[in-house]
Amino acid sequence: MRRFEHAWDAGDFSALKVFLTLLLVLGGFLLGNFPLNMLYPSDGGRTMSDLVSFFGFKTLFILQMIPFFVGIVAFVISARIIHKTSVRSWISARPTIDGRRLLFSFGLWALLIIVPTMIDWYRYPTKYEFQAIDFQFFTSFTLLAICLPFQVFFEELMFRAFIFQGITKRTKSVFIAVLLSGVMFGLMHIGNPEVSAHGYGLLGIYIALGISISLMAFLDQGLEIAFGFHLANNFITGILVTSSDQAFQTHALLKVDSLDVSFASTSVLLLSLLLFLLVCYQRFQWRQVFANRNNH
Repeated sequence: MRRFEHAWDAGDFSALKVFLTLLLVLGGFLLGNFPLNMLYPSDGGRTMSDLVSFFGFKTLFILQMIPFFVGIVAFVISARIIHKTSVRSWISARPTIDGRRLLFSFGLWALLIIVPTMIDWYRYPTKYEFQAIDFQFFTSFTLLAICLPFQVFFEELMFRAFIFQGITKRTKSVFIAVLLSGVMFGLMHIGNPEVSAHGYGLLGIYIALGISISLMAFLDQGLEIAFGFHLANNFITGILVTSSDQAFQTHALLKVDSLDVSFASTSVLLLSLLLFLLVCYQRFQWRQVFANRNNH
């Protein structure tokens, strides 16, 4: 079986063609942002809550999702035309994409988000405001369920496939590829409103998540676990808890005044992440990846 990190061994990935792909994908992403930029309020200084009031949740969310749709199309075109390969070859080293891995990953991380949140709500009920399960909630639920897989798929293609595999090809080091792709993923969030509200220290959490997801992709030799984890993280947090300083303003079940970035909250997140990795390490026998790599 071919190695996931060696996907660039099949196809033409010369420096010029890699540059053309990045140009096409980033150009497509910027083009996808054009509708939002054209309709953006002239004062430009509004908070996310103000933008939701201005556009309405549905319109704003769809406008935010367009760049990811366009970016995926750009990746598919570049794979077939520029690199003479397929996006499928970037997704998994297995003969077929393993949906069971995706579902297990999604369910496990969803559980590790929901349980600590429910415990925290029980311990500090005044911290949360329960919002009605009404038409607005189901609208948020439906839009997130339909659109978030595209957003997550684009980011996984960019950071855990194209960038991770490209860095491995150029440096011959999986360690460097995991580290750099994770850091780049974290830094991508530098413009998020929660970073502006809480400071650049929050980027450390995004970088830790990015490195962890890149590690998952390498250890599992595919994007299924990484995709399920990433999708659960975005979807469950989107329908469970919302605050005025988040990038996506949804009508979630619970509302808090501000994102909790306390030491206790961060510690729970990191412990949950460690537990997730340990469970997957045992269930999917990730230790064999190192043995197979040595044999390879």
